[in-house]
Amino acid sequence: MSFYPVFLNLQGRHAVVVGGGAIAEQKVVGLLEAGARVTVVSPELTWKLEDLAATGAIAVRRRAYQRGDLEGAFLTIAATDDRSANADVWAEAEQRGILLNAVDDLPHCSFIAPAIHRAGDIAVAVSTAGKSPALAVRLRERIRALIGRADAEFLDLLGELRPAVAARVPDQKVRTRLWYEIVDSDAVEYVRRGDVAGARRRIDELVARAASGDVAESPPRGMVYLVGAGPGDPGLVTVRGLEVLRTADVVVYDRLVHPALVERAAPWAERIFVGKRADGHSIDQEKTNDVLIALARQGRVVARLKGGDPFVFGRGAEEGEALHAAGVPFEVIPGVSSAIAAPGAVGIPVTHRRFASAFAVAAGHECEGESDLDWNALARIPTLVFLMGLRGLSHITARLLAHGARPDTPAAVIASATLPEERAVVGTLATIEALAREARLESPATLVVGEVVTVRERLGKLAAAHAEVLIEA
Repeated sequence: MSFYPVFLNLQGRHAVVVGGGAIAEQKVVGLLEAGARVTVVSPELTWKLEDLAATGAIAVRRRAYQRGDLEGAFLTIAATDDRSANADVWAEAEQRGILLNAVDDLPHCSFIAPAIHRAGDIAVAVSTAGKSPALAVRLRERIRALIGRADAEFLDLLGELRPAVAARVPDQKVRTRLWYEIVDSDAVEYVRRGDVAGARRRIDELVARAASGDVAESPPRGMVYLVGAGPGDPGLVTVRGLEVLRTADVVVYDRLVHPALVERAAPWAERIFVGKRADGHSIDQEKTNDVLIALARQGRVVARLKGGDPFVFGRGAEEGEALHAAGVPFEVIPGVSSAIAAPGAVGIPVTHRRFASAFAVAAGHECEGESDLDWNALARIPTLVFLMGLRGLSHITARLLAHGARPDTPAAVIASATLPEERAVVGTLATIEALAREARLESPATLVVGEVVTVRERLGKLAAAHAEVLIEA
């Protein structure tokens, strides 16, 4: 079947979404981003849809679909598990001439929604909003270089096998997970080696396991994974962490987790934000613990994404204690800590054979006012790293100087480490606060103190490969 690719102008148009689960949530968010007026028809909603309803961003009919719900709609999406309901929606949509996409139900679709990556006005499959046809051509050529003949052959194979897989694995949720397991497996490597028969055998193994109900390699139900999301760059999550993220039912995340990493979760996964919002409101730790416990007790697999490493000032231990007390199984998946990654991103090693055989890490935002840290001991350690150290920078430098650290000790502050907007200032304990203030650095930021800071200069261009580094004159 051939589809004609288009980009619809939904600004101000009415769209109806039938269903209130995680997939419906994703569709609603996309429609709102395109400027549509959205009505959701469902007796139950995800937490995010409830928030959108509470703010008036969407209209809601809290019941099952009824004929007449599509009146006045330009476009409709049926995001339910009920094929008979899809058929009813399809009948009304066809009668009224309304475009309809029924998720994973091709016979009841008058259009399909492509997977789209957005970077400003660039969208793939490819559009530049009419601003630069030449750029669109060049981007298409780059995509073509990434997706070759083997991928096309693999797609043909998947399309050929789709009816048989649907017959062998009738449960839609199991089948959806199976398809992701297939495309994430090594089956495509067989095709790239020219062994299509080997790819068939590998896919058949995966299908047979799903059809038999063998879940030995699947995540246990009612499970929480405390996943380290890394220092910022979504590419710095571990392989194991990404594996869990792609299979979880729910993703619980905070503000230090990059949005692009959250988007790598499975399409069916519910996404719950528990960090500080733009209005300054944040969910307290006890509430977050309760959310994790409640989700697990519903039999769901939860990926709790935490910036950096869960056990390095991430309160992962507190969440683990709460889960254990509630009898909820959990697993800790370590992450790349900003304590090491932030200095390393600008070419500063935390240890060096000539300068530092030890380093200490402290929470910078806890250095204001009363502090139980041993500042005499800290002042003698070769390398010090203070996470979230920008707000308490004046307190940190004053205390170190008061306890014997030299004013000319090299120091650096790195803001938004590993991200494209990464910036850093380099100076001394006596000057670093003024330099950071003058550069108008913003959190999250990491302070590094010690002779290792000078190593950055000897690493030359490597040190400033992607950061703007401002050095004291």
